Amino acid sequence: MTLAHDIPNVLASFRTNRRDMWTREADEFAFEAEQTVPLLADMADDYGAAGVIPVVRNAIASTFRVLMRADDSNGSIQLVIHDLLNLHAELCAQEPPTPASLSSWIQKQQFGEIGGYFSIDVADYEEALGERGLARFEAQLDMRRADLSSFTESPELAFTHDDEWHARHALRYNLQRLAVLREDEEAIVRTHGGDLPRAPLRAAAAKALTDAGFIDRAIDVAHEGMRLDGGDFQQQECGELWVELVMQAGTEDAAAAAFEVFERWPTAANARAWQVAASDAWRLNREAAIARLRERAWELTTYLLDDGDVERSWHEALHAAEGGRCSPANGTNWSPATRRSTRWRCFR
Repeated sequence: MTLAHDIPNVLASFRTNRRDMWTREADEFAFEAEQTVPLLADMADDYGAAGVIPVVRNAIASTFRVLMRADDSNGSIQLVIHDLLNLHAELCAQEPPTPASLSSWIQKQQFGEIGGYFSIDVADYEEALGERGLARFEAQLDMRRADLSSFTESPELAFTHDDEWHARHALRYNLQRLAVLREDEEAIVRTHGGDLPRAPLRAAAAKALTDAGFIDRAIDVAHEGMRLDGGDFQQQECGELWVELVMQAGTEDAAAAAFEVFERWPTAANARAWQVAASDAWRLNREAAIARLRERAWELTTYLLDDGDVERSWHEALHAAEGGRCSPANGTNWSPATRRSTRWRCFR
């Protein structure tokens, strides 16, 4: 057998003549394609990654065309494309194409239709591109920037939709990822909107700063985001990220930070974070946390079950059920074994 002989058989799994691809047909197609992705990896082992990279690219293009006419409500075809993109990056790291061809392919995907649905991250190709390839990649971005009628590196405060929107989004995304690769702290903050008064932008900036190793700056940015404009869930994301980073940094005020976030957002996850941060002192705070969690009975039962306190969780659930805040799924006369395997449905 040769690579040329195997290619048509393998690519057939990523193509179909079906026109009406409803959920069932889409899942059937995805199942067969999913089984074939490992075969591409095996082909790379047998024939070398360089020869298989173009095959993977054809498979990505073919699968994306199928996706565009399919009802992929379950996301099964999308998962196949994610697997193919991951495999492509892995094979390029093994046997890199020329910097010019690889840089052009990445940007063709990012700025093309597929880039509107999937994130192709230049950071995944850092090793394959090398310094020479990254320099070429940035030069190509400069040319794309020059073609735009307007562009700012900082994320826009309001969504606007025009013919250049996708190109601006793709360009900014690349500048963000390059800032992380270059470990340029100020560029990370600028391109992610970490200096703008918006909670979701602060969360994104804090994560990028963390990726680049700027933990102290990430802690400050996340903490500030708790009180900035945005939805409550976006402020909560900043708060929980702040606690996570403070705990990661091992600072002495980790327990105080965890308590502050728990008081504002009393969830099972935040109670667990406070417990970990408080360490031995948790025994002095546990009952106060449980009392606070009673405001959200579903969170309380989740916390107690995760903490291994099955009996306490059972009694708290029954107490909440009496007040109409939490109800067992099936009756109340359950055996201990049933109690341990059951989650209660708690609701406001």
